[in-house]
Amino acid sequence: MIRIGIIGTGDMANQHASAFNAIRSCRVTACADIVPGKAAAFAARHEVSAAYESADDMLDHENLDGVSVVTIDSAHAPAALAAIRRKIHVMCEKPLADNLADARKMFAAAKAAGVLTAVNFSYRNRPATQKAARMVASGLLGEIRHVEGNYLQHWLAGDWRSDPSLLWRLSTRHGSAGVLGDIGIHLLDIVTFVAGEIAALACDLTVFDKGVKKIGKYVLDANDSMSALVRFRSGARGTLNATRWARGHGNTVALRVYGTKGAIDLDLDRPDSTALKICTGQDADLMKWRPLKWIPVRCPPVPNQQERFVQAIRTGRQGAAGFEAGLNMQAGLEACFKSAREGGSWITA
Repeated sequence: MIRIGIIGTGDMANQHASAFNAIRSCRVTACADIVPGKAAAFAARHEVSAAYESADDMLDHENLDGVSVVTIDSAHAPAALAAIRRKIHVMCEKPLADNLADARKMFAAAKAAGVLTAVNFSYRNRPATQKAARMVASGLLGEIRHVEGNYLQHWLAGDWRSDPSLLWRLSTRHGSAGVLGDIGIHLLDIVTFVAGEIAALACDLTVFDKGVKKIGKYVLDANDSMSALVRFRSGARGTLNATRWARGHGNTVALRVYGTKGAIDLDLDRPDSTALKICTGQDADLMKWRPLKWIPVRCPPVPNQQERFVQAIRTGRQGAAGFEAGLNMQAGLEACFKSAREGGSWITA
């Protein structure tokens, strides 16, 4: 039996608990949250046997094989490092940390301790994303020329003002890195996973007027829209956009990759049967004077990140999307922030 502890009991923690408990011979056996009563309520909801108001107490008193860190961004590093010191394997929500120095410290500590790691880049583990990455790597599209990536949400155009789970995401003082750190990092990950490494980028970050600058203790100063021009190491060019103002898009993650032999259209908002489409060969040949065709691609099931983490613990082998991937994405975030501070200048990623 693989025993998992969860640090932090917010909305995402519920998803983690359900995913871990769905795995054969794996159970969430303990949880911790510094807010009085939250861990106990979480434990009752997920039938967890032990609840703590201190992560250190949980790590000291429970016999755990792994922990999942699902706290606010600024608490990722302290919680993960506490587990690593005790030689407990660690899965962490994204971003890995709230700054590059802490991300480097976490990666180095885990490597030195021989601890297996994972970062919850959930969209790279969707069947269509995995298939898209294999298609690009196989050369099916030829040489990649242009990439378009979008992560679109619309909740800032709705009624968000009374929900603390949304308000903290708008406040840097509450540990938020804005739309860039919350969903932009997913976009950076999926784009690099499918289309290849980024060489340089120029980024613009915006905080739009919301009619109020502060709600209670929350100062609304975190970026809520980002756009970036991207140069890939392959020579391809691209654009990336993430926003919380996209009316009509509850949670749309989409990527188009155009090559010299064909193109793919990935949209994780669509059903699995049509999430990935390809246009290649005669279907993409303008000179044939026929309608261009986008053909749905069959994408076989793949393990989710919790399943990959448990499998790594069972085999003792580091899986994909560990702290090294998290560190690389943290460097990408840092490059975006630096570019934005410098007025959108080009920054080496």
